Amino acid sequence: MRIIGWPEQPDADNGILPVTITEVDFHGTPDELRTIGEFLLKAAAELGLAQTGTAAVDTGIELSNSNPQATVGVWVNVVRHVDE
Repeated sequence: MRIIGWPEQPDADNGILPVTITEVDFHGTPDELRTIGEFLLKAAAELGLAQTGTAAVDTGIELSNSNPQATVGVWVNVVRHVDE
């Protein structure tokens, strides 16, 4: 498994580059965690079907961002490229 993160703010050169994340902390309500859990179960089923063939998977959900100065939402995505 590989978890990729995207920073909320661009760097000094105004770029947003992905970062490999090795630890994830969820700060959310029980309902938000249930939403993520239900999404991951559905994504796992979709990924299981895709792995039996050569289909790509790119599915996600958007959650609210509790950062008081948030300029983007919070996304949870599951991605499988066909060359994996």
